[in-house]
Amino acid sequence: MKLIAIVLLIACSLAYISIAEADCCRASLTLSYNVIGGYCADAGGHSGTKGCTITVCADGRPQVGTFCGRGSCNIFGCACKGGCITGKYLQSFYDVNRGRNIRVTDMSWNL
Repeated sequence: MKLIAIVLLIACSLAYISIAEADCCRASLTLSYNVIGGYCADAGGHSGTKGCTITVCADGRPQVGTFCGRGSCNIFGCACKGGCITGKYLQSFYDVNRGRNIRVTDMSWNL
């Protein structure tokens, strides 16, 4: 009985450590921007109080769901299947929307 308790304690500890060390994909960037000669939706955003607003992942594309993982994540935004989406956030947003006349006016991190 004591051996079973010790094995369970070790198993639970290892499970907790793997969750604690897992990459988490919670970071995203909310941008306020203007599209000169176009519409907010042209860049994937929507009209807001500061012009156009969009929340993007590191690849500059709109965040789909709650986190920026390549696949599904646990409820904490960690251990996402395929890892986190990578890129340079703002620069990636400009790259994705090349050819559109976009001017970012404000940004805030979501961690």
